[in-house]
Amino acid sequence: MDSLLWQVSSRSAETLLIFSLFHFLLAGLTLLMLLRQRMSAELEPDRRPELLLPFGFGLLVLQFALLTIHFGASFFFQRRMPLHQPEQFLHGLLIAAVILIVSSYHVRANSYRPRWMWPALALVAALVTIALRRQLLNGLPHPPVMLVCDLIGAAAVLSALRCVRQSSWEARSMRTLALSSLAAALLGHGLPQLLPNHPAVIVWNLDEHLISVALLGFAWAAGERSRNLLDRVFVRLNLTFIVLASLIMLSTAAMEKYQYFRITEERSSNLAEFLRGHVVYYTQHGEGLEQIFSHPEVMKRVVVEFGTIPELREVDVTLRGQRASFWWQPDGEIQDYIGGAGHDPEPDSGQNFFRMTRLPIDGTGDVEFTGTMDFVNQRIGKYIIFIYSSFTLVLLMATGVIGIIVADTDRQLKRQYAELQEAQQQLAQSAKLASIGELAGGMAHEINNPITSILSLASFLSSGKGAERFSLRERKNLQLITDQAERIARLVKGLLAFSRQTQLQLAPVDAEELLTVALSLVQHRLSSAHVRVIRQIQPGLPAVSGDRGKLTEVLVNVLANAVDAMNSGGVLRLRALADPENSNCVRIEVEDSGIGIAEQALPRIFDPFFTTKGPGSGTGLGLSISHGIVKDHGGQIWASSTPGTGTTVFISLPQELLNEAALTCD
Repeated sequence: MDSLLWQVSSRSAETLLIFSLFHFLLAGLTLLMLLRQRMSAELEPDRRPELLLPFGFGLLVLQFALLTIHFGASFFFQRRMPLHQPEQFLHGLLIAAVILIVSSYHVRANSYRPRWMWPALALVAALVTIALRRQLLNGLPHPPVMLVCDLIGAAAVLSALRCVRQSSWEARSMRTLALSSLAAALLGHGLPQLLPNHPAVIVWNLDEHLISVALLGFAWAAGERSRNLLDRVFVRLNLTFIVLASLIMLSTAAMEKYQYFRITEERSSNLAEFLRGHVVYYTQHGEGLEQIFSHPEVMKRVVVEFGTIPELREVDVTLRGQRASFWWQPDGEIQDYIGGAGHDPEPDSGQNFFRMTRLPIDGTGDVEFTGTMDFVNQRIGKYIIFIYSSFTLVLLMATGVIGIIVADTDRQLKRQYAELQEAQQQLAQSAKLASIGELAGGMAHEINNPITSILSLASFLSSGKGAERFSLRERKNLQLITDQAERIARLVKGLLAFSRQTQLQLAPVDAEELLTVALSLVQHRLSSAHVRVIRQIQPGLPAVSGDRGKLTEVLVNVLANAVDAMNSGGVLRLRALADPENSNCVRIEVEDSGIGIAEQALPRIFDPFFTTKGPGSGTGLGLSISHGIVKDHGGQIWASSTPGTGTTVFISLPQELLNEAALTCD
């Protein structure tokens, strides 16, 4: 009887089934993720898998699915099914899948398919055809032509391994592990047929485990390709399920077989000892096997034990060149043969047999019992179905619960990331405005002194006592100098205001009163532009803390821009209400029905000297000055716009000072 460790690693029907199912699930999980990423609109184009990759894993899924069906039928129906010729075809699928997968790595690294891909696939197809045609001649499960396919696949994998090592892709270490394991598995695929039984099984196990590691690495790398946290958790959770379920099925099957063999050995030992004792006794009295089994007590005991030990299928007694065999027929009849030892009375019927016990007889023969795996396979099959069903149910429940948690976490992370980006954008805008403000303030001071002198002198010369000395043309030129100097002075005044070089005179200010005063200052422009004004003031609004003149300047700038945007008439809506996002602030909204602002221009409207108006229609300082004034008040100003529909400017200002504590609307 083999050890427990050997039962785990033996190349038996249930082990083949579990390995095939394990590989099928891993390849299927990878294919599922690759297809999802191919159709994902959130994934960047350079991170989406190449078409060769899911196609290659599709071939792998097909190959392992066919193997799972084959070994499943062999295991659950207790019939050995020959796999020699189908194995060549399935192995050809494996090599073709490997070539497609590694070619996708070349495409990602070099942006073109390798020239050797199609010739390699054609060569593999030719070799598989040769292997199938010569199968009946060489009789090998893995003929030399298939070893050439293994070498082609290993060479392709090694070329892809070089691409991965030279790249900076995600999960590069897992890809390296997967490709290295796959290359080693292909190089050692044909070794078991060259080794004795036990070493061959060990090498076969090593080969299967290398393929398992490769598929695990590919599945992990497929999950890491996605930026979706839920995808990564899904892959890792499924990998944990598949590995645990397979390990438990392997260990359970091995334990059941080990215990079953021990029990059957103990149950058959009594009959074996009985037969050996009677054979020795009657042999000493000069009887042969035919005479020994003609005794009623011996023959009756053998027949009865076939019913007592249901696993028993054959009893063989050999002694001095003679053989007595008794075997069970599917119809319940017991057949017997007594004659020469060279005759095999019952050829292998295709069932899964094992040796129950074997006892020597004085060095000239032995007693051997052969049993069937039907009963233990039925029991192991029930365990496999139960374990797989239980794990599937647990996985579905865990995926649901964890999916809800991860989805909520993912939404929170995305929201926080969006808020962080907005805060960074605002910080960058504030820093840019601050630096420009410092520069503008310095330049304004430098320009202000000479322009004041120019303006004073030009005014004196054009209107003073010495004006008679100048001709009419010269006086007009002096007046032009005065007008342009006054224009420069107004620009300098705006620059000084933008650079916040003036002190605020804070006092309680009523929002409705601010709107009324600002409207009166632009009333003539509203009338000439045929703009209808709608005011919506929330009753009982608290006063804001601000500089009345500066805040009026802000509203006049905003209203003037709104009128300019409605050059063919329109509706101007003014609202004053409690800020819904900050209860300590009052919000003023100015909404026009004008031409709107383009999406790419909207973030820049508060930049100094930026304007969407035509040349000569504006300096681009109005909104930047307004932005600075509102910020000095501890408030916020922003805008939203839809081209062709209109623009809304939002101004949020803190309420009147409470308990001498300054409030902000940030």
